[in-house]
Parts: sequence; C-alpha cells; structure tokens
Amino acid sequence: MSQSDPPSFHIRLSPALMKRIKLAAVENNRSINAEMAVRLENSFTLAESSRQEIRDLLSEAIAVLDKGPPASSRK
Repeated sequence: MSQSDPPSFHIRLSPALMKRIKLAAVENNRSINAEMAVRLENSFTLAESSRQEIRDLLSEAIAVLDKGPPASSRK
C-alpha cells in the first residue's frame, strides 16, 4: 500500500446487513465499498445537522422562557 492509498480494514457484518448494503449499492449504482463510505459520511453530516436543529430549538425555548408567561395569565 502506497502512502496515497486510503487505509483499509475488515469489518464483520451480519448476513442480513450485508444483503441490505449490497441491495442499496446496486440501487444507487455504487460499489459496496462506495455505498458504505457514503453512508458513513452521511452519518456524520446527519449527526451535525441534528445537533444544530436541537441547538436552534433549545435557543427558541430559552427565548420563550425568558419572556415569562403572557400578561393575561399573570395574577
């Protein structure tokens, strides 16, 4: 392996998961390796977008809480 070759490793998958990956690879016109790489990359992207969505929702909730209850509900 030259220094420009990406690292490789072996992974154990259940037969059912391997079948699903093979099917997805065929449906997406990719090799099994490419399908797995895309799915791994997407898992990080999705995780980051989910974290950002949660941060946004929490910021909105804090802003609502900071305002307090509406004047009509105060006694």
